[in-house]
Amino acid sequence: MEDKIRLLVGVCALALWLYDVELYGDVFRYMPLAFGVAWLVQRRYTPLLYLVITSIVVLGVAYAIKLACVYVANYYAHIVDIELLATFAQRPINGAFNGFPSGHTTSAFIASAFAFRYVSVKWGLFTFVLAALVACARVMGDWHTIIQVVFGGIWGFVGSYCMISLCMWIDKKRQKRL
Repeated sequence: MEDKIRLLVGVCALALWLYDVELYGDVFRYMPLAFGVAWLVQRRYTPLLYLVITSIVVLGVAYAIKLACVYVANYYAHIVDIELLATFAQRPINGAFNGFPSGHTTSAFIASAFAFRYVSVKWGLFTFVLAALVACARVMGDWHTIIQVVFGGIWGFVGSYCMISLCMWIDKKRQKRL
């Protein structure tokens, strides 16, 4: 059954990719939501709770970095070293400085980390490929540069694993007290 679901998701992903690459990236950034709904239906509340906490923290940090880049670019871009740093945040499509890191890619790789940890290695690899395609879609649509999506992917995956470990550690400490 699991293989059939993966096949169906893969066919839908391929069809969406062939139809519109940018739309693919916009849709598949919501992969964490799909896992959350599945775990809610299955009444698996622990991974669901960890997913919510992790998504808030990891995406919150990513968007804080985006806002910091916008602030620095707007108020300190006249400093030569800062100007060079601000170019990392610049979007290719419109020149805005809110491109670093890619939030779409961060979100997609959060789902991949959770798939590896709570579903299976097969699902983890599958969602990793889907998340990498989200990164490709963002670059192909000129919304991000390669460095922006690479950092977003690394932060989404590694940040999620760190948050999962932290949540598990806190749960163990809490369980010992009870």
